[in-house]
Amino acid sequence: MRTVNFIMNRAILIFSLLLGSLFSENVIANTLYWGIPDTKLPYIAMIRAQARGAMVIYNPDSCEEIGIACGFFIDHASAHAHLNHLLLPPEAYSPISEAQADCWVAKNGKPDEVFAAVQLLLDDNRNPNLNIIGDPAKRAEEIRSCAEVAGNWIGD
Repeated sequence: MRTVNFIMNRAILIFSLLLGSLFSENVIANTLYWGIPDTKLPYIAMIRAQARGAMVIYNPDSCEEIGIACGFFIDHASAHAHLNHLLLPPEAYSPISEAQADCWVAKNGKPDEVFAAVQLLLDDNRNPNLNIIGDPAKRAEEIRSCAEVAGNWIGD
């Protein structure tokens, strides 16, 4: 009887480990802590690795200034986790990783937030203190293209 219980327990453990490995890519995404405000954050939003997952931090002052476009940048930060990127400060990401995160949000984000982010990036009169990573015009073009391909673009 002990041998049967041992074998059953071992089989359940192995099955659980195999099942867990199938879903392991979502471990970080499932442990995100959303919307932690920090008025001293020099970015609109960023993701930070934590002991048990990751935390998205945003600057509420910047978000108040840019309105619904803030949702795009918060989603962009979390996209790095969804895409299994290393969780780095925004300026440390490669242009490819940044483009991947932008495109992920353009395809999966709220269309009005995607549109607002593109408009913000194209606005030559936006606050120069907003810490925009990369070439804003190029980002806007790529975001719009990804959103159009996904059928998630609401602009003309």
